[in-house]
Amino acid sequence: MSVTSNGAALADASPQLTSDGKFLHACNQEFKSNFNLHPFKFNHLLHESGLFEIPRIEEVALRMLEKNGNVRAINFKNSSLEARFSAMPHSTRLKEAFASVHENDSWIKLTQAHLYDADYAQVLDTITAELEELSDYPLRSDITLVTMTLLVSSPNISTPFHIDHETNFLFQLQGSKDVCLFPATDRELVPDQEVERYYAGNFEAARYRRQLQSRGTIFRLNPGEVVHHPSLAPHWVKNDDNISVSISINYCMRSLEQRARVYQANYVLRMMGLKPLPPGVSPLRDSLKRKVISTLEHRHPKTFAEVVHSPVTRLKSPLNAVRRLVKR
Repeated sequence: MSVTSNGAALADASPQLTSDGKFLHACNQEFKSNFNLHPFKFNHLLHESGLFEIPRIEEVALRMLEKNGNVRAINFKNSSLEARFSAMPHSTRLKEAFASVHENDSWIKLTQAHLYDADYAQVLDTITAELEELSDYPLRSDITLVTMTLLVSSPNISTPFHIDHETNFLFQLQGSKDVCLFPATDRELVPDQEVERYYAGNFEAARYRRQLQSRGTIFRLNPGEVVHHPSLAPHWVKNDDNISVSISINYCMRSLEQRARVYQANYVLRMMGLKPLPPGVSPLRDSLKRKVISTLEHRHPKTFAEVVHSPVTRLKSPLNAVRRLVKR
């Protein structure tokens, strides 16, 4: 492992590909030891499938747009590691964004693309089965929501520092970029209060602390390589001087939602002026918090918000109603 000029560790190259007819090629022991605990890199063959060329992705994007799918083009001209996604202007001109992606500052995101293309859905099913085999973990029985997101981005743009609830696998298909991942359990880097606010609905709660940058590991991603993001692992991404095409496959899982419920309970308790213990300190308290918050879960969730945030959303609704009544 080497170190870059900004002080972050640079991950070593992935193992060589083998020829066994599978999309994924990884060291089984490394996968089992690190799955959803530590970031690591391995190899894939999706970039050789011919399914993820930019013209094909553009066709799917336009189809999604026609059917009110979740597709966005964001201008990253003034992006930085400290920036906020919400502060960046969104474009409604999708065709123009694709046509000029090589020279502008676009970040094009197609969320749940597998719902709009049968080939993509088949790829997702195959990848999920292979991940389950590699991890020796009953992934499919634990999944509450799975999402394939396609990302097309302009040269040299940076994705701001942030955290995600899901277990994530980022596949590089075209171009190269650096992905900097930090330890998921470092609560100095992202304090418990910021994680609580994230689970209360503030997706930009995690703040970048430049003085702690050396705690991150930079993974160089080239076509045919994947990096695994454990749940809540803070990260940022920076493109090389090239167009980048990637696939992000994200898994919400019951085991992750159990921890989320503790953070959500702690958010409510902190709003009441208390100082709750973080997850893992008291199993008994964690269990009680989960039981209470879980009563507010959506019974048949179909979206990320319904899977992860419905307890807090439902809890906030009557509180907001009371506040509105008080203000009258």
